[in-house]
Amino acid sequence: MVANSPRPLLLLIDGHSLAFRAYYAFSKGRDGGLKTRGGIPTSVCFGFLKSMFEVLEKEHPQALAVAFDRAEATFRHQADVNYKANRQETPEDFIGDLQNLQQILVAYQVSIATCAGYEADDVLAALAERGIKAGYQVKILTGDRDLFQLVNSEKLISVLYLAGGSQKRDTATQEFYPAQVKEKMGVHPSQIVDYKALCGDSSDNIPGVKGIGEKTAVKLLQEYSTLDGVYASVDQIKGAMQKKLIAGRGDAYHSQFLAQITTEVPLDLTLDDCHLQGFPPQAPSELFQRLELETFRPKLNHFQTLLGGKAQEVGEAEAQIVDEALDFWSAAETEAAQAQNQLPFTPIIIDDEQKLTDLIAKLKTCQDPQHPVAWDTETTALEPRDAELVGLGCCFQQDETLTVAYIPLKHKRGQNLESDRALELLRPLLENPAYPKVFQNAK
Repeated sequence: MVANSPRPLLLLIDGHSLAFRAYYAFSKGRDGGLKTRGGIPTSVCFGFLKSMFEVLEKEHPQALAVAFDRAEATFRHQADVNYKANRQETPEDFIGDLQNLQQILVAYQVSIATCAGYEADDVLAALAERGIKAGYQVKILTGDRDLFQLVNSEKLISVLYLAGGSQKRDTATQEFYPAQVKEKMGVHPSQIVDYKALCGDSSDNIPGVKGIGEKTAVKLLQEYSTLDGVYASVDQIKGAMQKKLIAGRGDAYHSQFLAQITTEVPLDLTLDDCHLQGFPPQAPSELFQRLELETFRPKLNHFQTLLGGKAQEVGEAEAQIVDEALDFWSAAETEAAQAQNQLPFTPIIIDDEQKLTDLIAKLKTCQDPQHPVAWDTETTALEPRDAELVGLGCCFQQDETLTVAYIPLKHKRGQNLESDRALELLRPLLENPAYPKVFQNAK
């Protein structure tokens, strides 16, 4: 076990693993993925950042790096043209979404690690080795079981495993130490490479020994410990299994080479680069605004502390995020602009039952199909199946008077109406076609 270590923590994130998980989790929804009003895909940005900050909240690392694969062929592709050749083409909307995510990470001053000719797994292994030598405990966030081979209690390396498949939205992790790897895979972390050498890995197109499956690979390694041990004792293995092993010896050692993660990676990134020191708040705020990731903007101050910075006073934080186009306005100009842009109505907050009863009475007078009541919802998530109702808003016009009302139901601050009671009172109005209405975000 490596829990409760007094060492500082280096958190390493398997970038593409987490990004693809986020992409497929949302792209398989009924709406085909998250997008801005202008059509910019944001599933990767939203899902990745949500997972990353949940883990930061739990782990509180002192250093952080995210490793990504590169487009160039790696040394494994050069050794075997069939390596990962069964993979589908990367979806076009994933590519742009990933590029926006990387811009956000740069704005957060989170280190991004890549190396030509090597995979992200190799980069993670190299950074983990450097971290251990520098006195860090290392945790690796991934949904890829290949990285189980790096788990090592003595070196204080564990894996925060995102279980449940690539399309899961649940971001809960299970920390894998050697015992958890053994329980899940049937072999020790040090045997993962030889396990793949024997039974292969269809996701990476690693062949293994033809005819040797996962259960047989586990049985062989339990008895002979290593791939070398298996072949040193192949004369003692009888029947069809012996024939398969002899015929597949070349494939076994070739597969071992492909499955082995290397730490010998020529990285320019240093551990000092990975040390969390906070970020200037304006850059991520502007990106969130452009990508309509409004969920994250109010949390910038909290993210600042998670990423090693100092929490700012609210006024100070808001001052740094203000649009630069407003910086040169004088007080008089500001007051004039505010007067010019006064809203033609005063919003009404419906925060008790009497106010709701009065509102319903007014809404029942709105029966003109040419002037329906407009309704909108505030929810905890963009995807309807994940969303919980936070509040309801409506807008209607009587004579020349425009009325805008908001009904808070489950806000964390301020007074709320009891949700079930409010919906019970509203139901006859909302279900009756005699009262014309239009809806926004009402799935």
